[in-house]
Amino acid sequence: MITVIVKYTIAGNPPREQVAPMLKQGAESMFKGMPHLYSKQFCYNESQGLGLSVYLWDSRANAEAFFNEAFLEDFKKNMGCVPEVTFYENLVTVDNRAGDLLCE
Repeated sequence: MITVIVKYTIAGNPPREQVAPMLKQGAESMFKGMPHLYSKQFCYNESQGLGLSVYLWDSRANAEAFFNEAFLEDFKKNMGCVPEVTFYENLVTVDNRAGDLLCE
């Protein structure tokens, strides 16, 4: 498994009430049911206009295939900035909803 952290700044520090519906729409249309993606969290620091997305993928190859040049271009077009994308080897995940540990 691989965890990917994506950091970005939303211009103008829009309020949570403006950002949340946009992120929910993206979750519904793009990420819900996406093959190879186990989970994704959309996070936002309203006071600083900072966004953070945390992805858990089944493999690095599938994560890298998603975070390609087209993704970066679309992100820049839609969000107005180029995100910082960092990959981490995921060693252990606690899934309390399933009552399980996911281990490599």
